Amino acid sequence: MSKGFVLVEASVAYTIMSLALVTLLPLFILCFRSSQETSRIAQATQLSSELLEEIRVRKWDSATPRENAAVDNPSARLGTDSGEDPGDKRSFNDIDDFHNWAEKQPFDPSMQPVKGLEPYSRSVAVDYVDLANPDSVSAAATDLKRVVVCTRWAKNA
Repeated sequence: MSKGFVLVEASVAYTIMSLALVTLLPLFILCFRSSQETSRIAQATQLSSELLEEIRVRKWDSATPRENAAVDNPSARLGTDSGEDPGDKRSFNDIDDFHNWAEKQPFDPSMQPVKGLEPYSRSVAVDYVDLANPDSVSAAATDLKRVVVCTRWAKNA
């Protein structure tokens, strides 16, 4: 009778553990997916920071008469200037050249594709900021610029 009792106890314990695992399985899957999403967000943040740093080291503006001077051309436009290749960021000499820059996959500063990050894409928008209202975009050139880098992850890439 003792051997049969142990067998019944083991069967009941096995059944309880199986039910607990089946009940907790969705939680494990959710945690795994959440961990993957957190990893993608961290990678996207790093890619955005890297591109922002690459932009930051450029000259402030080609419309300034000298280094650290105010913009003296109120009709200065954002984007690439003549002689700059809009498809090659190595030719960009100032911040606003990155206006409307987009990469279908991240490229390093020497325009080499970054391996392993093919599902990510990056885009940049540069705007002049209204001096009186820093939350607003200005139609005319000002001494303030807003640079927005957006990094996306393509789910099906």
